[in-house]
Amino acid sequence: MTRKNYSNIVVRTCKKCKKAIDERSLHDYCPDCFRIIDEVFEKIRAYLKEYPGATAFEIELETGIPYHVVNNFVRDGRLIEIENNLINIECKRCGCLLLSANHKYCPRCRDEIQREMEHAKEQLQAPMPIKEKAKMHFQVARRDKS
Repeated sequence: MTRKNYSNIVVRTCKKCKKAIDERSLHDYCPDCFRIIDEVFEKIRAYLKEYPGATAFEIELETGIPYHVVNNFVRDGRLIEIENNLINIECKRCGCLLLSANHKYCPRCRDEIQREMEHAKEQLQAPMPIKEKAKMHFQVARRDKS
């Protein structure tokens, strides 16, 4: 945030886009930038509700929000970083190291498992090929008249 004084008029600028903002504004961002930042924070917050104790690297892998953005929220005091002692956990499928205790598979294996499940689902829903028309017969019981 920069403040410039032009003949007793103080002008604040947005930290992100450098637009002029009202001096009495509670935030250091213009309304447009603040809305975008708040949406990103809510996405992180929703992920942390589902997977508490996730690391910044895991949040980046799972949500696509860059690591440095998560760290900026930590630095601003909006997020609290908790030390994760369970960091050396391996993927149950390929054995690579995971960044979180919240998941059992790495993102690549989870995607492959999801594709395999979709493929199996499609195969189960597809109609079975009919080689021959089924024919039903019935047997008439004959009684011998003796």
